[in-house]
Amino acid sequence: MHFRLAAESDRGLVESLWDYCFEHREDPFFQWYFNHFYQPENVLMGFEGDDMACLTHLNPYTLCLRGKAVDTSYIVGLATHPAARRSGVGGKLLTAALKEMKRRGHYIHILMPSKAGFYQPYGYELYCHQWKETMNLEALRPLTDRTVRYAFVNSPDQWPYLAAIYEGYTKGLSGYALRDEASWRSHIEAQLAEGNIAVCFDGDEPIGYAFYQLGEPTIISGEFVYTCRKGKRGLLGYMYNHRSQGDAFQWNEGIHDQSYRFYPDGKQGHETMPFMTGRIVDVKGALEQLPYRADGTVTFHTEDPLADWNCGTFTLTVNNGKPKVTQEENKQPDVTMPIGTLALLAFGVMDVNDLAFNEKLQGNEKALQTLQDLFPTEKNWINEWY
Repeated sequence: MHFRLAAESDRGLVESLWDYCFEHREDPFFQWYFNHFYQPENVLMGFEGDDMACLTHLNPYTLCLRGKAVDTSYIVGLATHPAARRSGVGGKLLTAALKEMKRRGHYIHILMPSKAGFYQPYGYELYCHQWKETMNLEALRPLTDRTVRYAFVNSPDQWPYLAAIYEGYTKGLSGYALRDEASWRSHIEAQLAEGNIAVCFDGDEPIGYAFYQLGEPTIISGEFVYTCRKGKRGLLGYMYNHRSQGDAFQWNEGIHDQSYRFYPDGKQGHETMPFMTGRIVDVKGALEQLPYRADGTVTFHTEDPLADWNCGTFTLTVNNGKPKVTQEENKQPDVTMPIGTLALLAFGVMDVNDLAFNEKLQGNEKALQTLQDLFPTEKNWINEWY
């Protein structure tokens, strides 16, 4: 099996497999994606002889990870032709994708899984969950604020309103995508192709926005962002005003948001949604680009089912905040862990003691404390869908 990046002439093949596996050609998102977002040089294709067997899109993003901008690839549209399924093609495609991302200098990457269980054996672990809330519109009334005002966003030129709210929401968070003017314009164009965008204001200050779609009994918001409690209540009030156009409202919010404790009935319509996985592409490259707030040295052993360059024993040394990673030939590790656990540490998903309790790593007490000092937990959030 051989892999290569797509050329302009491959667009028909790429579109056909997306149409078969995901949205159909007539879908507004399909039309927007392939007319405005698609770049063939970011599509990796796998062939058996002359026949395309699989492909994936490696869309470039910049994450804010522990307060630092980190270039990454976001794997989307990973698809296998039905004739090639159940033959191990998926694992081969992921290995080829890791090689390509390493070549690009993207040492950490993200993937939104349709089934997390498929990807976990390959070293992918969930770094970001969200709350998924579903409430009857009538039940929103006590959660609303009537002192805000509203406006529509109907042009990408209005992106600064959303950017200001997004910046306020993500302050103190990690793992989220940094958005510049070009990416904001792209997000707005994609949303307006299939739905609406509302912004709420406190005076002249934008404090919340929602991407949403009408037409079904449940109004669904694809992005629901606010800078303060009043902004959130204002958005819920805006949705409450749609009682003649729907029965319920569904939105996602960061797992760090605990206001669900104050909803009238937290037993109904409140669930977690596994949202995004993170993975190490290259151990040395990943750990040497992270910021550190403590110094220390730890030697660890890891195994990677897809990337042989990540298998072995490594020493991470941080001195005056500057990291260095060396691969060891004849040194006993202080800690052992699979490659997926290393991603959880890099993203700050779980406390080291919790990882040890769940048998995701093993090590002596001193080494585990060093890991905790080097990789404190973070509040992770991201809401990129493609």
